[in-house]
Amino acid sequence: MGKSVRIIGEVVQVQQTSGPTIFTVSDETGTTWAAAFDEPGVRVYPGVNTGNIVEVLGEVNLHGGKIQIESESIDRLIGQDSVDIRKLIDDAINERAEPDDTEFLIESDTLNLLRPMMHNAAKAIRRAILDGRSILVRHHADADGICAGVAIEKAVVPLLKEANNNSDAEWHYFKRAPSKAPFYEIEDVVKDLSFALEDVERHGQKLPLLVLLDNGSTEEDMLALMKVKIYDIEVVVIDHHFPGQVVDRTVAVDEYVDVHVNPYLVGGDSQITAGALAVEVANMINPEVTEKIMHLPGIAAVGDHAASDEANKYIELAADRGYTRDEQDKIASCVDFEAFYLRFMNGRGIIDTILGLGNKEKHGKLVNALYKESLKRVQTQLRAALPNLKTQKLPNGIIFNVLDVEKYAHKFTFPAPGKTCGFVHDSIVQKYGEETPIVTLAYGPDFSVIRATDAVNEMFGFNLNEIVWKLAKKIPEAGIDGGGHECAGSLKFVEGLSKKVLESFAKEVVDLGK
Repeated sequence: MGKSVRIIGEVVQVQQTSGPTIFTVSDETGTTWAAAFDEPGVRVYPGVNTGNIVEVLGEVNLHGGKIQIESESIDRLIGQDSVDIRKLIDDAINERAEPDDTEFLIESDTLNLLRPMMHNAAKAIRRAILDGRSILVRHHADADGICAGVAIEKAVVPLLKEANNNSDAEWHYFKRAPSKAPFYEIEDVVKDLSFALEDVERHGQKLPLLVLLDNGSTEEDMLALMKVKIYDIEVVVIDHHFPGQVVDRTVAVDEYVDVHVNPYLVGGDSQITAGALAVEVANMINPEVTEKIMHLPGIAAVGDHAASDEANKYIELAADRGYTRDEQDKIASCVDFEAFYLRFMNGRGIIDTILGLGNKEKHGKLVNALYKESLKRVQTQLRAALPNLKTQKLPNGIIFNVLDVEKYAHKFTFPAPGKTCGFVHDSIVQKYGEETPIVTLAYGPDFSVIRATDAVNEMFGFNLNEIVWKLAKKIPEAGIDGGGHECAGSLKFVEGLSKKVLESFAKEVVDLGK
């Protein structure tokens, strides 16, 4: 303190205040801030910008409780000096970004095969923290996606604070945002790019690292990902949706994705949830938070109706942490219920309480209150829907259920059409059993939601995505789009051809097994 110092590093942010210009400088050891002043609110050293290598001379002082260098000079380095310093910094950050050698929370052959990809995802996130980039997390707005997003958040935020010596770092360098659709849609990417480019312009920040959780793997994601890559934004995807044909552990979206974690890439399936994958990656990023988030994969598995050895192990792990399967189900239901009303907000404080990451007493009270209310609303919806459900047993043995949610379900309230279809489907499954092949179709004017039991997939090779592609080719004028998991997803089409699309879908179900 009070001494003159010389620092050589990379400018990772330039911020103009009403007084001095603040340069955030990072070298191979850490990050600090250099203030330069000429006139109030006037940009000093206009030739020095984000990404430049600079030499800073100045005196070390405290400003607002934070170490800051009152600069005497800031000179941009060019040529070989710049190249050598950048290599030194890159090599050091690469070494520091290496994730800890951690064990998985459970034993799984699929996870073992995914380890290199998960390691790369953890390293990419750790590197973004160290080289001064912000991290933008996009996740599906359901229990699985939210568990995934919260897990990464809990791992990243302490490291951001540590790297920036700044209690406000989590607000400047981290953003978590839910997506209503189970894919990265145009509406989301427009917002994300607009805010990112605005941060570059207004606050002198680097472009962010984009982390997509519980979405990002499918063909529906490709247009948004293509737009992101035009701006050279690094993209990490952790997902468990069906990504299409896998060739040499790559799929179509990999053209626009830097790191891709998905069980399908190594012969697995959707029964290892994105929440579980994200918690395992969070464990690699920051093992100190693992104890806190070990119950989240169980909640994600229950919320996503996952049925596999891995899902059962995660559910048992959460039970060992004090959350019975019934309690995990309650928490997942409450997360879905709250997500409906949060819409585009991340609801950090509320979600933390529901997931048991905050005050335990408030957790119990809030879960009980929300669960009672969600049950009440589900029962109200089912009372309207079930009497109007059309059910028939097809010649191939499939129990086929059809519901018009536009006419026979409450609108603009919880549960939404997708969840309503799920609850109706579950009520039929309770009647006939999980081993029975059951397909449920809920439709509106220009959309439909589909749920099927695993028995349909096992007995007939049912894959909703393949049916969507087939219908899109068969009826191109209907503008068909959609997909999801093999046994759960949605269809979108133009309203004028809804009858033709729905009849064609029904015929595909009738023809299963032929």
